[in-house]
Parts: sequence; structure tokens; C-alpha cells
Amino acid sequence: MDTYLTLIRQATVYAPKPLGKKDVLIAGRQIIAVGDDLSLHGNLPPIETIDANGLLLFPGLIDQHVHMAGGGGEGGFHYRTPVISLSHITTAGVTSLVGVLGTDGVTRTTRELLATANALDFEGVTTYIYSGAYQVPTRTLTGMPRSDIVLIDKVIGIGEIAISDSRSSHPSEQDIAELASEARVGGLLGGKAGVLHLHVGDDDTKLQILFDVLKKTELPRSVFVPTHLNRNPDLLVDAVRWGLDGGFVDVTSGIRPDDHDHVSVKPSKAIRKLLDDGVHKSLITMSSDSNGSSPIFDDNGTLIAMGIGSIATLWEETRDLIVEEEVPVDVAVSIPTKNVARVLKLGHKGTIQAGADADFFLTDSEYRIQHVFAKGQWMVEDGKPIVFGTFENAGGVPGAPDSKDHSGDKNAKRGRPMISPSEDDPDDFPDRDERQKKSRRKDYCC
Repeated sequence: MDTYLTLIRQATVYAPKPLGKKDVLIAGRQIIAVGDDLSLHGNLPPIETIDANGLLLFPGLIDQHVHMAGGGGEGGFHYRTPVISLSHITTAGVTSLVGVLGTDGVTRTTRELLATANALDFEGVTTYIYSGAYQVPTRTLTGMPRSDIVLIDKVIGIGEIAISDSRSSHPSEQDIAELASEARVGGLLGGKAGVLHLHVGDDDTKLQILFDVLKKTELPRSVFVPTHLNRNPDLLVDAVRWGLDGGFVDVTSGIRPDDHDHVSVKPSKAIRKLLDDGVHKSLITMSSDSNGSSPIFDDNGTLIAMGIGSIATLWEETRDLIVEEEVPVDVAVSIPTKNVARVLKLGHKGTIQAGADADFFLTDSEYRIQHVFAKGQWMVEDGKPIVFGTFENAGGVPGAPDSKDHSGDKNAKRGRPMISPSEDDPDDFPDRDERQKKSRRKDYCC
């Protein structure tokens, strides 16, 4: 019989508020109790008990900026980045993510993004998307960003719209005001966040267009969510000004100094500066820009280097915020969890309490991820993924020298791996719950 109840015993819980040692009981996809000693008696369904003594338990990370269907393309077709895989998401401690397009609104489409989001949701994590790309007029599903938000469940805002960037459409104040209005009204009608998520580039104008729009309209500042604000020190100064005025500021964990990038501010240090300069802790968020391309241009606009964002940086920089910058654990953990849930109006996410989604992860005392649960399913055990995406091959691309012998079950007639219908009903393919049941077959297509 499949396990329905899971009891996490004696973990040190950060909700993100520190709660001390607690038991956490989950049923299906929801946390149903958090307490000192959740002893269970009577005629109950099967219970799986996990001894978490010595481990720290945190809400699952919410990454509000992921190129889940791939991104990039600056420099040619071969620079188009790949689709993100389920195990890359879960091993990073991320249990909810928002998909974006980016520079390429030509070969990448919002339909493709929506399809990828639906696939990842089916496989075990919570997904949303923004309607749009860098360009203005932007890319939509229904012809209007507002109706995308109202009519399509997964669309929670508009983005990523590029400002202060040579790759943008150089939108006017009127363009930004109209998009923000579309996002706000769409959110009101659809009961969603209705945010305008903004890519901010290296141009000297920085956030000035947002300050100007707010002076000329009655739009609330909470509609605007500018990101990549640690791209350079001058932009970070403007971000402080924006945050002190009550605006949300999003730092990008995937933008950090390396051999080619000598101007960006390390994310953990950028957040430390925001806090030290007086920006309220609840206004600061962090996202990864995972699977997006990271082009480096010289002063003449020539591409000189290309990287790809990693979703793993989100927890890496949060950990550095705790260990290196000595920010209190609950403050640091709130930045990619509770604060993002507040921005995106996801009341059931970003916290550990009865009634919240069972999205959380456990680390050792050095903040190394050990176990991850998403929607109540055990996705990562002892630091290793135990649930994989439908066509994800843990050993590499099927047929490659480093690949496993097979992905899924080998079909003798066809001579290649196949996904088989359910034995109970040969007309039905296995559904999500069957694929994620506790047997967790690691070779179930893939």
C-alpha cells in the first residue's frame, strides 16, 4: 500500500522564522501539522517516518526567474540554451519556479514556455510563467497580456520586459505604463499577482524610467519587479534608492564575478549592501536566471564570452549570505522563499505551517542539501535525485558514450527505450501519482 502520511521527526525548523526542533506531518501534498511531538495513534494510513534529528528544515525555494524552456541565442543558433531538467531543479532545493522567455522572442514562444511549465508541474514541481519577452510590443498567448493573465492559470504576470539594455526595444515611459496597467488589471481580474517583471541591463539609465513612470501615474510600486540589480555597482546604488522608496528589488544569483565578468556584484554581498543601506528585508528577493545565456560584451558591443545560468546558485548564494555575510538565517532564507511568495501572492508557498504546500528541504549543519520534498513527494534523498523527468537520463543523452544502457523499458520489437502503458489499463499511460509513488523507480523513463 502506498504511503499517504509522512512524519519528519525532530528537525530544526525555519519557517523561515526559527521554530526550534519540531515534528512536521504531511498528508498528500500539504503540511497538516507542525508540533513538538506529533505522536499518531489509531487506525491510520501507512506512515513513513524520517528521523531528521541534526538536520535543518527550510521552505522550498521559489525561483521567480527561470528560462525553463531554454533561452539565449545571442551569437547564433548554437547559443540557444537547453530546457531545464527536473532533477536540476530539485537538487537545488527549488520546489516552485516561474518561467520566462528573454532576448529571443522569435524562435522561442510563450506557447513553448507554457508547455514546458505544464510538463514540469506534471513531473512534480510547481510552475508558473510570465507572458512576454524582451520586446515591446511583447509576445503573448491570447493577443493581450491582460487576457493571458486572466484566462490562463499559469500566467501570473508580464515579463521579462527589457529596459536599460541595448538588446531591448527601448520602451518609452508610455510603453512601460501600459504594460504595468495590463499586468495590474489582469491580476485584479484573475485574482493573481499581476506583476511586471523587468530585465534591467547595463545602460546608464538604470532604473530611471521606473521612477519617471511612477511620478506620472497612480500605479502602485508593487506592480514593478526589476531584476538583475547586482549587474554592476552603479545599478545596485539605484536599486537601493528604489528599495528605500518601497519597491521590490530582485538580485540575480547567477550573476556574479568570474574570469570574464569583472563588474557584477556577488549576490550575497549585494544583498548585504541593500540591508546595510536600509532597504527593508521584506522587499529583497533573489532569483537565479537559470538556463538563460550570460553573454559578455566588450565596449563595442562585440560578444566575447558566453555562459549559462545555474539554478544551483540560488541556494549557494543564500548559504553565502548566512555563512560569509553573517545575515541571520531566517532573514537570509526569507529572501528566496517567503519574500518571493509575497511578491507573487502565493500564500500557500514559502512557509512551514499547517495548510501550506508540502514544499521543503533539509540540510546538514553546513547547509548542504540532503532531502527535498515538493508537493509532498520525496524528490531528493541523501543529496541525490530519486525522481527524474520523463525523458531525463541520469547518465547523459541516450546513445551517448556516458549514457545508461537504457531509458525506460527496452522494447524488443522496436529496439529502443519506450514508455509503456499502464498494466491496469493498456489504453492509459501512467499518471503523475503513479510515476511518483514511493517505489520511485529510477529507471522509469530515465
